[in-house]
Amino acid sequence: MSEALPIRVAETRLGILNVFARMPFRFGAVTIHAAAQATLEVRIETRDGAGACGYAADFLSYKWFDKRPERSPQEGSADLIQSIEAAATAYKDAGFSSAFAHWRDLHRGLEQQSLDRGYNKLGGNFGVSMVERAIIDAIGRMTGQSFDRLLRGPILGIDEPSVFADLQSGSLAAALPPDPLTRLSLRHTIGLVDPISNDDVSADDRLDDGFPESLDDYLESDGINFLKVKVSGDTDADIVRLRQIWTAVEKRGQPVSLTLDGNEQYASIGQFAELMQAIRAHPDLSDFYNAILFIEQPVERSAALGGALDPAALEIIGKPLLIDEADGWTTAFEEAVACGYSGVSHKNCKGIFRSFLNNALAASWNKSAGQKRYFLSAEDLSDLPAVSLQSDLVSVASLGIPHVERNGHHYFRGLDHLSHSEQKSALLNHGDLYRQQSGTIGLDVKNGEIDISSLQVPGFGFATPPNMDRMVNVNDWSFDMLEQGEQT
Repeated sequence: MSEALPIRVAETRLGILNVFARMPFRFGAVTIHAAAQATLEVRIETRDGAGACGYAADFLSYKWFDKRPERSPQEGSADLIQSIEAAATAYKDAGFSSAFAHWRDLHRGLEQQSLDRGYNKLGGNFGVSMVERAIIDAIGRMTGQSFDRLLRGPILGIDEPSVFADLQSGSLAAALPPDPLTRLSLRHTIGLVDPISNDDVSADDRLDDGFPESLDDYLESDGINFLKVKVSGDTDADIVRLRQIWTAVEKRGQPVSLTLDGNEQYASIGQFAELMQAIRAHPDLSDFYNAILFIEQPVERSAALGGALDPAALEIIGKPLLIDEADGWTTAFEEAVACGYSGVSHKNCKGIFRSFLNNALAASWNKSAGQKRYFLSAEDLSDLPAVSLQSDLVSVASLGIPHVERNGHHYFRGLDHLSHSEQKSALLNHGDLYRQQSGTIGLDVKNGEIDISSLQVPGFGFATPPNMDRMVNVNDWSFDMLEQGEQT
């Protein structure tokens, strides 16, 4: 096919699966013990009546999209469901268009709808991204093309200048690596209540579920070479914890690179600079500081893009800064660069076309600057196998980002949340990515890396569609089911 494929969204179906953590995950001001994973099925049709189904999945991460303390987890989950349903309705009403044109023409109106109901643009784009991903998966399955091939061809109808006048047609594909990556290094998350050494886990609390628990465990068993370290906003407590982390790294005796995640815990860049000054001044943390690659979203999103970052604070910090939660709309990366940031995170939950347009913008700016100053990082929303994890990994492979934060396999036990048939299918079709482990199936991490060669399949990175019938229909699900520990 040598031209864009017009499609329409004919039907959608939304299912919910309750998933329970093997260990608590604390980031920012919230600790997660369980979460609801939403899976969206979208049936598309072409003008000649041909049809195909595609799928997208993600957690309803209620305290990441909207961190207002007055919003309850129940309200936050309902907001995200409403975002998906609003996007599904808008797409169904839109008639025939290319996948890219659907996204371009609909997402700003859905952002405004989200604002009108008291939510935010980031959360509004979550629903858009779910439909967007499912459409791309369906088109890939219909045409027999992998995600990477779709990006480099005409079928999706990518039209860069219609969104960013400074980009030329074809710049999105031109910014991609010659081929998608086949191996990725994992950047292991260290949450704010994660055990660092085995001594931090008492005999009574130890899970003994066949999977690593402490940072010591992961460094030894998985050979991790990249870390993502959460900081809390309490400088004294953070310094103590960072020293513990670095002691574990030095005990291993292998070099490690790391990133810091502020998770919006600071009101200003100046406040965050106080932590960085304390790190730089501490004699035990000089190597820790030197190992930092970049720093993610230290400033609360409402202030992050409020104006130029303080040059004195940037001098103290001395590391590239990127936005994550502040990346809530299409031009956010441009606005961030104007303020003094260098990077932006990629997460499928924020939008596929947006991430790849950001990648094209970074390539264009770097060419003008004559150096690689602007960049995308690959971050996590506790992506779980198979749909959410593999779709995100295949996106990172096409972006050419060599290391990716992955924490779903840390806080949740392998593929336990899937049915036995889904687990078997994942292992059969993607045996490079998974392995048998302690009575279940988990990621096959070797020397800190995963092999993702098998993800170049028709669709969005996963060979077998999810089993929608074992999920609870969204109309029958309630947050009380999650709180009461009900399996769905």
